[in-house]
Amino acid sequence: MQVGDNLRVRVGPYEWLVIVRAITERRGSARDAQLLYDELPEGRAARERLAEQHKMAPAPAYTGKGRPTKKERRELRRLEEGDV
Repeated sequence: MQVGDNLRVRVGPYEWLVIVRAITERRGSARDAQLLYDELPEGRAARERLAEQHKMAPAPAYTGKGRPTKKERRELRRLEEGDV
């Protein structure tokens, strides 16, 4: 890695596009690390769009009533094994 390199950093579904401004020999705090790179505006815009889409998407929800009863488990097992 050299000064001026473009990096693509992916954390989960989000992606940061940054350009390296400086390199240090020692590990430092997060505040110091933020001085070593600049985020590209197109990367920030894409990440914000994705975050907005995640906010608007419906949350997955379970529609059942909880754990199946012993009778329901037996029926499920029969269906899985093909003994209908």
